[in-house]
Amino acid sequence: MALRTSTLPTFSPPAYLDDFTPATQKIWSDQYISMWMTGEINADSKVVPKGRTKLSQFFNGTLTAFDTTQDPKPATWNAFPKLVSSAFNSIPLRWQVADASRMFQDEYLEWSVSRDGDGNIINAEFTCEGPEYWQVFASYQRDDFLKKVREINPDRASEMGDDDFFIVDPKTKAQVYNPYNYWNIWSTSGSIAHLIQPNNTLGAEIDIAAQSTVIRAKNGKVVTDQNQLILCSKYGNPGRNSDPTIGGTINPVSRGGKSISVADPVALYINNVNWSNFMYDLVDTDGEADSANLIPIPNPEEVFKCIRGDLYNKPNGEGQGLRLHVKVPDGVLGKNGQQLNVSNIYDNSKSYHLRYGAQIADYVTMSVSVVTTGATAATPLDCFNPTEADTQVRVNPMKNTHQFL
Repeated sequence: MALRTSTLPTFSPPAYLDDFTPATQKIWSDQYISMWMTGEINADSKVVPKGRTKLSQFFNGTLTAFDTTQDPKPATWNAFPKLVSSAFNSIPLRWQVADASRMFQDEYLEWSVSRDGDGNIINAEFTCEGPEYWQVFASYQRDDFLKKVREINPDRASEMGDDDFFIVDPKTKAQVYNPYNYWNIWSTSGSIAHLIQPNNTLGAEIDIAAQSTVIRAKNGKVVTDQNQLILCSKYGNPGRNSDPTIGGTINPVSRGGKSISVADPVALYINNVNWSNFMYDLVDTDGEADSANLIPIPNPEEVFKCIRGDLYNKPNGEGQGLRLHVKVPDGVLGKNGQQLNVSNIYDNSKSYHLRYGAQIADYVTMSVSVVTTGATAATPLDCFNPTEADTQVRVNPMKNTHQFL
């Protein structure tokens, strides 16, 4: 039976979010996702470094027909920053380092926590939303943006001023969105909107997916090792969990004779949160737990709550979560009648109470998914060797998001 193929009418917002008006949605689809994909395909120097070749095995689903009913193929990885764990392999040190700054949180998941006077975690906010989406939202729908950013940060909403999120352009004197605004820069504020680590962008995800479709050869042999592939094609960082996994998932499909695209809705997702090792400690928030005080968490999805996207209701188990709000619901009390907090959660596997947001990241799985259509495997290319001048080009990180350093 022949496949019935079609093009996508438009690229959807991440996880089918309903923030955008139809006009903003068209801008998002045409001027961002479609522009990035077409730029990768055509080796447009405004999108990729000079010297890149055109891509024969990457496609834009709004321009190329494909089987839109297929199940996307996910690439999944652990959300804890591997560069941190490789440098600091003891606990709690690696958790402390990862919590110290969002610049260390480079696996497309970032977080911020708030604590009480005793250092106990009150709430922890995790996001994998790209900065580009929020730039568009704030630029084209300012009032809706201000309402939404307060809605998703209710514990700090009353402190937020409208001007806190914008800076004044020195030439035009107009207010423009500042992605590094006060409420979205700290790992200690318990507030967050989107990713800010320079490598954590949606455009970078598309670039890695696109460039990993290129079949490479070194010394006459096809490169198949995912870390060697990154070094040969010069995309991403082989020291991360994410980049090698994305390339290692996509490149074998290219070698098998398929053309590939990032599945709609194009986004990075929280795929899964494994809370099976977590229990409530009804007395303590630190130190070794007394087993007599430990009880199962009755409704963990209410503690680890997905408040943007859909993490727990996907029929195939592949979550499309964008934001995780971690907080013990009001009214959950301990043995002494005290309100429990996040640090009352005990990790039975590691024998630690949750004192750091990074401990939760240990149990988060991230994903990006791809779709395919028929193609012919291209002739392998030699490793990419850009000139020094080309590799030093920095494209506007909030327009294109690629950092070639």
